Amino acid sequence: MLTILGLMAACAMPPTPLPAQAPATPVQMVAPVPDRADRLWEVLQLADLMPLLQQEAVSEAARMEAEGLIAGGGLPWARVVERIHQPDRMEALFREGLGEAMARAEPATIDRGLAFHASGVGRRVVGLEISARRALQEDGVEDQARAAFAQGYAADQPRAEAIARMIDEADMVAPNVAGGLNAAIAFSRGYAAAGGFDMPPDDRQMMSDAWAQRDQIEAEATAWLQGFLMLAYGPLEDAALSDYARHVASPEGQALSQLLFAGFDRVFAQTSYDMGVAAALRGQGQQL
Repeated sequence: MLTILGLMAACAMPPTPLPAQAPATPVQMVAPVPDRADRLWEVLQLADLMPLLQQEAVSEAARMEAEGLIAGGGLPWARVVERIHQPDRMEALFREGLGEAMARAEPATIDRGLAFHASGVGRRVVGLEISARRALQEDGVEDQARAAFAQGYAADQPRAEAIARMIDEADMVAPNVAGGLNAAIAFSRGYAAAGGFDMPPDDRQMMSDAWAQRDQIEAEATAWLQGFLMLAYGPLEDAALSDYARHVASPEGQALSQLLFAGFDRVFAQTSYDMGVAAALRGQGQQL
């Protein structure tokens, strides 16, 4: 579920002092039950994912600056991007988007989805996806994963074919494309708000410019998912992969996906806007 880009411990109040004379019947302490947002955060190990997302953003920022794609001066672009993507800040944004989507979700369906991920195959998958995201931080790993999928699919390898079916049946690409388009528009809005354009485009032009990137975004999202899932699910037995594929395409799997997309859409819309502002200010010799 973490691929569907692919993100707390409850603070207990100090116990109330007991009265001088304890009641005759023993007091049974009951642990507080976390709400569904907290359960989702914990079960899907999103606290572990946020620093990885920050690292990914920082690595991409460093690459762009090294290739001369970021104009202006000041702090290294990677430092600016690191500050924008603070894990605590991303968690707060994620929870905002999640809370709004959770209010519209069917509680029983969400509970079934979380139950799947809290045990058995679901728990294994979450751990494998986190490990794979860490592995992708290493140079060359992503290219190798993409190549492994492409070669396997071309050779009619069952594992590659199963992953391709999962991506299609669980409709993983379209929401990622929508998120990418929203992020592109948010960046342009931030850039315009900070005076980055000589002739600021209106919203219609920004959406048109973003839509022109749709095919590129779709191709990149598809290739990333293929390689990532090939890497992440390598240790899964065929039966376990089949169980998981059925889950992600089920109503409860789709419901969890929608919650995750709502949370991440809020994260990336805000961070993209902030990077647009920072890029515009940087071109003017200012800092965010």
